[in-house]
Amino acid sequence: MKFIDVKSAIIGVLITLLFLSIYGFRPETDELGHLVVKSITVEDDRGVVMGYMGNGYMQTYNTFGEPTLFVGTGKDGGGYLRAYNGEGDESAYVGTGRMGGGYIRTYNNSGRETSYLGTGSDNSGQLRIYDKQGETRSYIGDGYLQAYNQFGERTIFLGTGTNGGGYLRTYNFSGQESIYVGTGADSSGQIRIYDNSGETGSFLGSGYFRTYNKFGKLTTFIGNASDGGGYLRTNNKFETETVFLGTNNANEGLINLNDKFGQSFWIRLNKKN
Repeated sequence: MKFIDVKSAIIGVLITLLFLSIYGFRPETDELGHLVVKSITVEDDRGVVMGYMGNGYMQTYNTFGEPTLFVGTGKDGGGYLRAYNGEGDESAYVGTGRMGGGYIRTYNNSGRETSYLGTGSDNSGQLRIYDKQGETRSYIGDGYLQAYNQFGERTIFLGTGTNGGGYLRTYNFSGQESIYVGTGADSSGQIRIYDNSGETGSFLGSGYFRTYNKFGKLTTFIGNASDGGGYLRTNNKFETETVFLGTNNANEGLINLNDKFGQSFWIRLNKKN
C-alpha cells in the first residue's frame, strides 16, 4: 500500500502556484492577466469564421461568410475602418488619405461613391456629394459652396471673393455665368444678369441700374449723377445717346432727344417764370 508523501505534495502545490503567478493567472478566478498570440479566429457553432484578429488588423464576417467590418492599418501606415453591406460590397470608409489627412467616404449599392467628408489636396476641409453615377453634384470647400448639373457643369457658386466680400453666381447649361449677386470691387452690393453667351445684360449697383445689348453696348442707365441728381439715359445699339430725362447742372428738370448721330434736335427745360 502506497502512502502519500505530505512534504512532496506541499512542494508540488507551491511550485504550481509559483508557475501560475509567473504566467499571469489569478488562482482565485482563473483569469488570464497577460496573453501574447499571433492571431485569433472566432467561429460559430457550425465552424464558420465570424471574426479574425491578427497581423495588424481585425476582420468580421456575417453568417454567409461575407466581410462586414475591417479595422486595421493601411499600406501608407495610417489606420482605417471599412464597413460592408450584406452583399459584401464596401459601404463606408473612415481613415487616413495619401496626404495624411483624415476622411470619410460612403458608397451606394452599386459601389459608387456618394459622399466624401475630409481633407482636400489644399489641406483644408471639404464635403463632396455625388449622384448615383458617382458624379459630383455639390461641393463645400474652404469658404464656398458649388453645385453641378448632371453633365458635370457648375450651376451655383456661393462663397467669398478675392476681395473678401461674399457673392452668389449661377450658371446656365453651357457653363456660362447667368447671375451674379454679391459685393463689387468698390465694396458695394451689386446684381449682374448675363445673356446666354455670358455677356452682361443688366447691372444693378450702388444707386444705379444699367442694361446692355447682345453686343455689350450700354443701352439704358437709371441712377444718380455725380452732383446727386437722378436721371435716365437711353442709347441706340451703337451706344450713342438718344434720350436724356433728368436733372441738369442747375438742378432743373431736363428732357433731351437726339438723332442717331447723338445730335440734339429737341430740348425742353422745365423752368419756373
